[in-house]
Amino acid sequence: MQHRLFWIALGVLFTLSGCRDSTMLKSPELVFPDANDAPDSILVRARVIATQAAAGATDAAALTSIYLGTYYSRTGSYRQSRKAFNQALAATDAQTAALVKSRIYAGLGNAAKNLAEYPEALKLFSTALEYSGTDSLHTAGIHGNIAQVFQQQGDFRQAIVHLNDARGYLQHQTDNTSYLKVLHTLANVYGMTGSTDSALAIDEQGLEIARRTRVEVYESAFLNNKANCFMYTNRPDSARFYFHQSQRIDSALGDPKQMSDTWLNLGMLERKQHRPALAIPLLEQAIRQADSCGYRAGSMEGWKELAGVYTDLNDYQRALDATNRYNAIRDSIADERTDLALAEWKAVYETARKEDAIRVQALQLKQQRQTTWAISIGSLLLIGFLYYAYQRTKIRKEQRYREALIAREQTAAREIVVAEEAERRRIAADLHDGIGQTLTAAWLNLQAIQPRLSQFTTADESLLQKTTQLVGESCAEIRHISHNMMPAMLLHQGLVPAVQELVSRLDSNRLHVSLSVDLDTYNLKQGTELLVYRMLQECINNVVRHAGATALYISMSADEAGLDLMIEDNGVGLKSELGTSKSGMGMQNIRSRVHYLHGSVEWSSGRDGGTVVAIHIPATP
Repeated sequence: MQHRLFWIALGVLFTLSGCRDSTMLKSPELVFPDANDAPDSILVRARVIATQAAAGATDAAALTSIYLGTYYSRTGSYRQSRKAFNQALAATDAQTAALVKSRIYAGLGNAAKNLAEYPEALKLFSTALEYSGTDSLHTAGIHGNIAQVFQQQGDFRQAIVHLNDARGYLQHQTDNTSYLKVLHTLANVYGMTGSTDSALAIDEQGLEIARRTRVEVYESAFLNNKANCFMYTNRPDSARFYFHQSQRIDSALGDPKQMSDTWLNLGMLERKQHRPALAIPLLEQAIRQADSCGYRAGSMEGWKELAGVYTDLNDYQRALDATNRYNAIRDSIADERTDLALAEWKAVYETARKEDAIRVQALQLKQQRQTTWAISIGSLLLIGFLYYAYQRTKIRKEQRYREALIAREQTAAREIVVAEEAERRRIAADLHDGIGQTLTAAWLNLQAIQPRLSQFTTADESLLQKTTQLVGESCAEIRHISHNMMPAMLLHQGLVPAVQELVSRLDSNRLHVSLSVDLDTYNLKQGTELLVYRMLQECINNVVRHAGATALYISMSADEAGLDLMIEDNGVGLKSELGTSKSGMGMQNIRSRVHYLHGSVEWSSGRDGGTVVAIHIPATP
């Protein structure tokens, strides 16, 4: 009703001011909405352009619908946003500017992304790229949106590919919303792969730019990111402070999607603080906000967390209902067709990139041949000088090539480590959220049958108890495997407690372990701690599986030069090829992590057996 009165009042205003005179109207300038435009100002601009459209101005009808689609997107009405952008598309023709079409397809892709229709979103963003032309900021923004799709799907390697493409188009331009989108997505990738320090550093940078340029949407997003980092590193007071700051901005902007995420995070925070009575209304509010705008991913996460709260309260019937709601939404989003479409899109995109690279190389080769021919027919007096210049140029190119090769090797090592840890997280999440949720649902069903045991025979009761026990043991095994893939102790308490827990799980009757730690004055970044933990875990696994040892000694010490690790056992010793390029996957993994940290590793064995692994990590890797 308020919007209707707004339109009527604005129409009267334009009528009284003589705007119906078509001779006074011109085609609108191609100025598109920006992230720092308030929703109400976007709506007013749409009305102005609608008046020009009524007078037949070129592209005005399409531009009006673009503004309306952007308005609905800002207020979380993604289905209404899609409808408006489809109306914009219907208003285009062969004479419509390519940039207008690109904005329309990008808007449709954004609606599909927020409705969790990821294959459709990628298809629309790809079409938007075809029309984007020379608008580098807009093109960078599209790549940022594509990166968000893959980040939400857990494909961090592909997300980084598009973030790098976006930064290439920005060319060091930082005071714009496209750059803020790149920073926000990159911070999410770092946070989701355990690099909390890097994520917080990026969040601070993005927050400073968002406040300086007054882009409140991204100010809220970076505050929310910071709060998440604090929540997952066990700093609840800081997390709650930043969540409430983000929530105030989202409420003022009227963005239900962002408000849903904040309610969800606050509910998760209360659950982590073992306050389920406070967590339940927050999670229910998150689900309501997500349902109001079609934000299916938010609804799914809300039901998942709510099922966990009811399980904590031993309210198995409600936990089962919430689990079923979660599974229904999850299955509607992540099915085989979605995975196949994403994989197909990646293959097509990578093929196009390779073809472009081949064309560029062919053009460069052609230019080199032409240059060589021109030199060959030059003056004899200049041959010596040209030969000298050519040799100098060749040397510089080779030097640049070697430098680029080293840089690519470092980048590849970093991406392999990040991708490996992301894959561990994905597998752990799949075990916990997929098989774990299914077994939990089965266990809850069995628990729900318990009150009706009086109707069972003795044999049926015994069978039910055995089945419940087996399902419970399977749940425990899944949790154990998931914990090994991504140990919570490391994320919440640090390296030393995590290593102590790892050692405590070993069978002391078969292997006596001595652990010596001297790291009191040495601080490691969380990402480095994770890599060191993986190396120790791999060494211990090698001893348990292959060494036949009865004693294991682990030393962790640090000084100004860096961190030193020594793992020594009294087992059978190394084979001749171990520690070389022919060694197994475990040692290759250790070597790649040490290389990533710019460190060194050595393996050695004595004549009578036993193995010593010495690892050094410099203080500033």
